[in-house]
Amino acid sequence: MNCRYVPFITLSELKHRAWITLSGCNFRCRGCFSIAREQRGEPMSVEQLVALVRRASARYYGSEQLEEVIITGGEPTLDRDYLVQLVSALNDFTDWIVLDTNGYLLDESYLKELISAGLKEVMFDLKAWDEAIHRWYTGHSNRRVIANIRAAYGRVKMVVNTVYIPGIVAEQEIERIAMFLAQIDVNNEIDYRINRFRAELSHEKIARNPYDDEMERAHALVARYMRSAVIGKSCVHERSVKEKRGWITVFPDGTMKRRTLDDYRHDNYARVRIRT
Repeated sequence: MNCRYVPFITLSELKHRAWITLSGCNFRCRGCFSIAREQRGEPMSVEQLVALVRRASARYYGSEQLEEVIITGGEPTLDRDYLVQLVSALNDFTDWIVLDTNGYLLDESYLKELISAGLKEVMFDLKAWDEAIHRWYTGHSNRRVIANIRAAYGRVKMVVNTVYIPGIVAEQEIERIAMFLAQIDVNNEIDYRINRFRAELSHEKIARNPYDDEMERAHALVARYMRSAVIGKSCVHERSVKEKRGWITVFPDGTMKRRTLDDYRHDNYARVRIRT
């Protein structure tokens, strides 16, 4: 039985929306703060995972039907057959399925298969424009990622994310990414999100947190080229919400717990079984 390790799924407090976290990643990003980079959680087949999502949704929202499901990680694209089957199965109870990916493996044929299965949106994480910086930061070249972003344009709704890392991926890098996106985005369809580096959460202490004025300058640079630029929050879909948010974490055994960003990392390491 084909399985992926699942540390948890997450439900939104605001809308009928779920995030599915698949652990394990092909990148080794120095500034990564996701506990799902390593293989953590419990092995689950597509059938088991979908059943967990359905039960959790029915219990929390009173209905299995979801407005949206985001598949994230870790890196969701590591197992092609598993991901295609998962997208197809999710179509039974949601109208909008989003893939959050580093884009390295998502070539044209892979994306076409996912779209046929029901995928509606892709959020690409483009870590850096300079290939040397990208290779130092992730362990991989970014040439395939850039090619896959270019090939995906016009085929699916797209969001591109970049983390502002002071002294590493700062204004010059972000402007160069914006120029590339503007070149291919002839219909102004791509959303570009600039996220804040969080030094307190990263695997390696490679930089400090960016200052507000640095983020604003980067945003102003991007706005010269693109209409849909935003300084990102934890979720692009909830970026306009002003109140402090929490999420409902659902573990593989069905246990639910409300968590905020303040206790996210602590609870994950305390509750999720580490796979070595």
